[in-house]
Amino acid sequence: MDNTKQDFENRKSEIENYFKFLLIFDDDSTKIQYEKDDKIIIKKIQPQFQTILIANAFLILYNLIESTVRNSIIEIYIKVENDEITFDTLSGNLQKIWIKQTTDKLKENNFNHETLREYILVLANNILEKETVKLSKDKMDFSGNLDAEKIRILADKIGFDKVVNGRNLVKIKNKRNRLAHGEQTFYDVGKDFSVGELTDFKDETFVYLDEIIDNIERFISERNYTKS
Repeated sequence: MDNTKQDFENRKSEIENYFKFLLIFDDDSTKIQYEKDDKIIIKKIQPQFQTILIANAFLILYNLIESTVRNSIIEIYIKVENDEITFDTLSGNLQKIWIKQTTDKLKENNFNHETLREYILVLANNILEKETVKLSKDKMDFSGNLDAEKIRILADKIGFDKVVNGRNLVKIKNKRNRLAHGEQTFYDVGKDFSVGELTDFKDETFVYLDEIIDNIERFISERNYTKS
């Protein structure tokens, strides 16, 4: 999990720096100073600018959530492949995921019976010949829908321990999606939140994701990706 942990810490540091920047503009007396045509210009920060910065924090926080969950799950997939785990020794949860990933393409084409039979034969041979299972990270399509409930569903599907908190993750997801899909402007999203509220969201997100990483690291160290 070293790579995931390092990436998580790097992204947290970026976010902390962003929030320090937000706090500067939270002071009504804050002004910016710049030089133009050999003159020093001093201007007061417009409140709308701070509101836009607040809204942008939802994008940054959601990016952290999705990247951390994705990277953590990929660590499981990498471990399965590196340990040369075969289907018969793979955990029941991951067997279902591998079967789904392997057969998803059947939904994408109109197979005739002969082609379908050949496909099933190849799939059966892969299992019987004990080939190493390769789980695809490209099949993880979160589509901007990760919140605490969705992550709990993922935990059930894969088998790692769930995290019970994270109630504000759904708000982060929803605000991010309204921005990403153009449903609301940055001002419309940001005007209802203070820097203090966003700081609480940030802190809760950090704690939640720390626990997710710990749970998946324990899942890997206890080899719960294999059958008991």
